[in-house]
Amino acid sequence: MNSTNDSTWSTYFHFPKGKTKEYSDLRNYTTYKYGQITTFLLIIYILAIPVYNYIKIHNYRSKFHYLKTFYSKLNYYIIHDYQPNCSNASLKEKIVTNLAITIKAIAFKILLHYSTIIQLTFWIFFLSTLSLVDIYHGDLIFLAKRLGRVCANCLPTVLFLTLKPSPLPNTLYLTLIPIHKWLSRLIIIQAVIHTIIYLFYFNFTDTWFKMWKMENVFGWIALLGFLIIIITSLSNFRAKFYRVFYFLHYSCTWIIVGTLQIHIRPDPYTFYTIANCSILFAQILYRLHLTRVSTKSEVKVIDVSPNLSLIEFPNSLIAKPAIAPGAHIRITNYSSSIFVRIWKQLIPNYHPYTLVSLPQDRDQKLIIRKSNFQIYNNHRYLITGSFDPHLLFINYKQPKNSNNKKFSLSKLHVEAKRVLIVVGGSAISFALPILRVMNYHGVPTKVVWVIKDFRDVLILKYFDGYIHGDDFEIFITGNETFQQDKLQRKPISNLYTSIPKKSSLPSLHYDLENETTPLLNQSNDQITSLNKENQIENVDIGVNSDDENDDNSDCTQNNETFCSRQTYNELDDILDDDINSLDHESTTNDQNEIDINAIEDGDDEDQNELPNQPHHSRKSSMNEPFNPTYGTNSTDQIKSWIHQFKDLTTNLKLNKKIYKGRPKLNYRYYNWCINEGFTQCSGPVEDENHNLVCCRDLPRNKIVQEDINCEKIWVIGAGPLKLVENVKLWSSENGLKFHEEAFYA
Repeated sequence: MNSTNDSTWSTYFHFPKGKTKEYSDLRNYTTYKYGQITTFLLIIYILAIPVYNYIKIHNYRSKFHYLKTFYSKLNYYIIHDYQPNCSNASLKEKIVTNLAITIKAIAFKILLHYSTIIQLTFWIFFLSTLSLVDIYHGDLIFLAKRLGRVCANCLPTVLFLTLKPSPLPNTLYLTLIPIHKWLSRLIIIQAVIHTIIYLFYFNFTDTWFKMWKMENVFGWIALLGFLIIIITSLSNFRAKFYRVFYFLHYSCTWIIVGTLQIHIRPDPYTFYTIANCSILFAQILYRLHLTRVSTKSEVKVIDVSPNLSLIEFPNSLIAKPAIAPGAHIRITNYSSSIFVRIWKQLIPNYHPYTLVSLPQDRDQKLIIRKSNFQIYNNHRYLITGSFDPHLLFINYKQPKNSNNKKFSLSKLHVEAKRVLIVVGGSAISFALPILRVMNYHGVPTKVVWVIKDFRDVLILKYFDGYIHGDDFEIFITGNETFQQDKLQRKPISNLYTSIPKKSSLPSLHYDLENETTPLLNQSNDQITSLNKENQIENVDIGVNSDDENDDNSDCTQNNETFCSRQTYNELDDILDDDINSLDHESTTNDQNEIDINAIEDGDDEDQNELPNQPHHSRKSSMNEPFNPTYGTNSTDQIKSWIHQFKDLTTNLKLNKKIYKGRPKLNYRYYNWCINEGFTQCSGPVEDENHNLVCCRDLPRNKIVQEDINCEKIWVIGAGPLKLVENVKLWSSENGLKFHEEAFYA
């Protein structure tokens, strides 16, 4: 069988035994023709991107509507631990449950990797078709020429997709980076195959001397540039040696553009070289247009906590005012040397930060997690931007016949009836401006903020005019009792080595901003990107569950359930690599619920469990208030932090909205989305008649039928990758619209 396949392969794919002028002309014509077809199809593809975005805006709900229906059908066949007969389920019922859970896990994986799957499938089909059709009955030189030409003609598109901002309407440049990444990787593979075929041909015809022709030498240089880019772009290398990756990525791009002009023949590559250089130079010129240089006194740094800093600077440093909340700018150091400044334009080593303010504010503010890239008082910086986010639920509409182009909240058209925002760590900078817009337009909004260090809450004192107690729920996963040794900050270079959990490290599959922007250093010569700013905050999310019928336990502390978790453990195993980053010993399981967890150790009760005993899953339906205390050896500074925390939360009316541990995105949050009812239950509370009742018994608003269809209900996730991914899973399972704000796609 193998010999037959080998014979078929060698019979179809072959090297030409001779070369005539007619043969060369036909090969060159065919190669040129398919190169032009490639260019034409790529232009159509680029023009289709904004069309797709327009269709997505008007049909965004349908995908999640179908997902909710699909998940609901699967949940029907799953036996849950709260069902009375779950422990007596038959073998058939257990098999069906296992099958449904497995299908559900696979569906979750497909949802998370949906973009990657689509990109790979499309580009493999696109490039393979253009390279393999009409190759003169399997002539390998026809194929080699075609691979090289198609690869080279894709380069302008690869560069176009990196333009910041994207010239395409309704398109955020960050969303194009995954296309840039996968198309780049595949054309590099084509370039390698192109070279390998020619090496075999040189051996077949004993013409190795052709390797050293000037045109081919430049081809070797281009290939080396391609290989350097693809090797240094690997996630592990990029994370450890980002500065090296970033330098080589840009410098090799310039080298490849120049060498391909000489290497490609016989048809001139001049038009494409002009296009490539135009894109690169246009990016530099536009960057200069969007960049302002600060004076030493304009950028002010306020040290808020050991983790966070507040940066303030005047509006005049924003060259292009934002037209939507949550826009970001890019910052780098200003050098007195003109050569260094020119170098920074050729290789733009800028750092992205979200603007917490709106253009109408007197000053602009940033919330920055402290890292090795420090912003100091009395220093000068280059500030580029701003770059607007692509929010499907907020549109900026300039009134007709109006010459006033100044930003105004009233000009924002909000297509949302209710918004749930779940953020981790410093991603609060994205939530605050959206909260302001929603409050202005009267849209009920809830912000669930998960942090590890209670002192980060102090950043809210600089936004007290926009903070309302009912809008916030803050969950603190760190310890309540703080000793001196627990508050010692580790050096930045040791931050990542001190995080043992794999799930806390940066994403390997959704890593957009690593492609273009460095931020953090692991050491003096190692730099990483914005996603690690949130990843080091160690706020993780996992898909697990709780008893749906736990309303009766909301005001009790010790409610336990005794039910087999075999089927859910299988789901944990399936999702372990991509979803479940939690210690499942400390949680219970149910569909439609998500835990946000940054605690490294599991529940002590479960860890000490005897192997022959039935599994005891401690229910944690009730969130305990977070009350920080200090130890006997605590310093005055630690005591001061705690006093500031308590004073601020009381003044902002947040003291009853701060909880210990992790939140659970379960049916309570879904009820809030469709019903604006309560979410967290903290035990007995006073009703409107000052009677002490359980929080779950508080009256709820009537459900509006059109809200159940989730037409204008949005869930937003921002921060660490696991948090964003699992909020996405939860919102999709409940049929809610979802927006993720991430610099790691």
